[in-house]
Amino acid sequence: MVFVYDGSYEGLLSCIFTIFKDRITPIAINAEANHQFTLLDVATRITTNDEWAVRVLKGVDERTHSCASGLMYKIFLSELPLCEMLVYQLVLAIIQKGDGTVLENFANPHILKAAQIEKMIHREVHRMHAFVRFQKSRNGFFYAAIDPDFNVLPLIGEHFEKRYADQSWLIFDTRRHYGLYYDQDVMKFACADDPVFSINLLLLQDESFQDEKEKQYQALWENYFHAVNIRERNNTKLHLRHMPRRYWKYLTEKQGTYKR
Repeated sequence: MVFVYDGSYEGLLSCIFTIFKDRITPIAINAEANHQFTLLDVATRITTNDEWAVRVLKGVDERTHSCASGLMYKIFLSELPLCEMLVYQLVLAIIQKGDGTVLENFANPHILKAAQIEKMIHREVHRMHAFVRFQKSRNGFFYAAIDPDFNVLPLIGEHFEKRYADQSWLIFDTRRHYGLYYDQDVMKFACADDPVFSINLLLLQDESFQDEKEKQYQALWENYFHAVNIRERNNTKLHLRHMPRRYWKYLTEKQGTYKR
């Protein structure tokens, strides 16, 4: 049977709860937006149930000392093909084993794949911590655009909330069209059609609404970046390993060299 859910993490967990409750072996678990119905599919739409989702998380964490739920969430945020089935396989392995030692069994291909994805997610989070570049508007609001390979926005908010607690800021994921907004009091997610979100987005897209010194700061940062470089010791391979080209379009110091 193919299970179809609304695309949310809670929806995926509701599917997994239904699978175990009804003792069904799924062929696939697909988000509704990505699923293509065919005449041969026996597809079941699962309505999101927050209580079911909580029960799944509670069940795996009780068996793994609260280690599994975070791993499952990172796999979901990876948005990789078949990530939903991998979450299911992970839950299945935990329930069959009954304790957290299963997460160390890399002979299990599903556990190994989960660990590899977690490593990739951690690398992407680290890069976002390093590569986010804020611009300042005239009203003192800070805006940054990102385009990460994985949906890591939910994982980086705490870092920026602590680091820029005295500023109002918005980090916008241009690929997934939603952002993380902080008003010096509460941090929340916002869609592109959110009033506060869209107003600040429009203002910052127009350079005339930038802070008067914003361009100066950008120039200073770019000059510093090039000044500390030693041309005779250029190592392009090492540079690209630490700062891949796909991130350049939103890096202030790379605007003179980035080509779309």
